[in-house]
Amino acid sequence: MGTTSAPAADTPAWTQAGAVRGARAVLQTFLIFPLLGLFSPLTINDRQRLKPLRGAAIFVSNHCSALDAVVMLQAMTNRFRFRAFVVAAADSIFKRKWEATLTRLLINTFPIPRAGGARPALDRLKEHLARRWSVVIFPEGTLSRTGNIGTFKKGAAILAIDAGVPIVPAYIDGMYEVFPRFRRLPRFHPAAITFGDPVRPEPGEDYDTFIARVEQAVRTLAGPKGLLRDEPAPSGSGSAEGSNYWY
Repeated sequence: MGTTSAPAADTPAWTQAGAVRGARAVLQTFLIFPLLGLFSPLTINDRQRLKPLRGAAIFVSNHCSALDAVVMLQAMTNRFRFRAFVVAAADSIFKRKWEATLTRLLINTFPIPRAGGARPALDRLKEHLARRWSVVIFPEGTLSRTGNIGTFKKGAAILAIDAGVPIVPAYIDGMYEVFPRFRRLPRFHPAAITFGDPVRPEPGEDYDTFIARVEQAVRTLAGPKGLLRDEPAPSGSGSAEGSNYWY
């Protein structure tokens, strides 16, 4: 009841309309970010590293909470925040029409299928990047089971190399304590996000090598926590946060 099949690899045009972008900015600034701050005051480190960027960029970080996308958007400068798509699994929130509409309004989510067939979605995102829309991706493709960083899938590298845009690495700390995958309600705990220098592919670098370098950049931002690795999902897991996202 109340569910639909996963949508096509795109997001409706209304999510990018000027009036909707304005409403989204107001809702984020005066509702969503203040609500998050009530139980997780956010410290933003090294945001000045975004200043030299021109055009679109791909923002990536570790992924340990369902609220990570809100943290990332709050930390981004307005120039990127108000022209950004947040990649989300097509088999999760997009199954319910009301939830898909709400998240599209509030954070401009973009559906990506996890069980294969992601290429059309990647191609559409490349078109958005060419139009100077940035993309927020969590390359682990699943919420961390332990709070540690998992292995990055290569979808972000495919986008960056093919579209010719940089990847901005970031590390989010504290959100596992606020709202991990096994909690139903968030609890109070401060959080912080630290941006790294933009990473660009080197001549001749392939997707796998590039994403490994991006993963290492995020682990370096995490300090000693970056040395730890997340536990893999159980074999054959059918969880909505399964391990087959982004290849």
